[in-house]
Amino acid sequence: MKLKKPGMRNIKTGIGVMICVLVGYFNIVDKPFFAAAACIVCMQTTVKSSLTVGLNRLKGTFVGGLIGFLFVLIHPGDPILSCLGIITTIYICNILNINNSITIACVVYCSIYLSIGTNNPLDYSLHRIIDTSIGVLIGVAVNYFIYRPNYLNRIYNEIRAIENTSIKLLKTEIEKDIHGDISPLKDEITKLEGLYKNFLEELEYSNDEVDNKEINRTIKRCKEIYLHLQVLERMKDKCYINKENYIKSKDICDELSKNISTKEDVSRVYNYHISSIIDNINEIHGIDENQNDDDRVI
Repeated sequence: MKLKKPGMRNIKTGIGVMICVLVGYFNIVDKPFFAAAACIVCMQTTVKSSLTVGLNRLKGTFVGGLIGFLFVLIHPGDPILSCLGIITTIYICNILNINNSITIACVVYCSIYLSIGTNNPLDYSLHRIIDTSIGVLIGVAVNYFIYRPNYLNRIYNEIRAIENTSIKLLKTEIEKDIHGDISPLKDEITKLEGLYKNFLEELEYSNDEVDNKEINRTIKRCKEIYLHLQVLERMKDKCYINKENYIKSKDICDELSKNISTKEDVSRVYNYHISSIIDNINEIHGIDENQNDDDRVI
């Protein structure tokens, strides 16, 4: 079995937890566990998603901490009050329209209401909020400053992979007169769209100016290639490529067979889709010509 290397998100999560434990040694946080838990949750794919999750956690921590503190003043550890406290916490989150914070708010409420022991309710509640806040800050900071992913480079690499896959499928279609498996191309396009989404999120926290419209147009061309291949996949009758498309295909396919039969004025629908695929491949081939710096981090 071939083992994969740990991903950077994996490593950054470990670094974040280590920092949380270190700040615990210096008594900056009361309970490193709560800071570490917040840090782990905040370590998302992009800085924007880390901030979003972090803010949701802070909102939930504040609501859960406040409700937990108020119910502890009445009677800590009571089964009926624990039920009413959860209901109140969820209700307030719904009123404040912070539904994404409901889970953490309930967890914080339980951690305070059921674990208060002999601690001072106010001090205990404030420490839980502070510990979580510091954990969120550490998680976001680590994600921002340590090896931010270069999504722009990944996008260009994925476009090259889509180009190569498209050329292979085109060559199979022309040479062997059979329809190749286009599912890998669909998977690559889905991956490209995910990278582009992350790229746009990271772009909000970058000073670089990038023509993302060109990337968006290229993604559309990749989708068009897939759609044309889908149409060809449904064609059952034998089709013939015309001479124009054969010549255009030779320009992008390595060592295209010379024994391919060409016919004019037949298989017009087939040749329309072949021509469209070739044109789109040529369009996406030159996208990286406007890339200024392969090493920049977005």
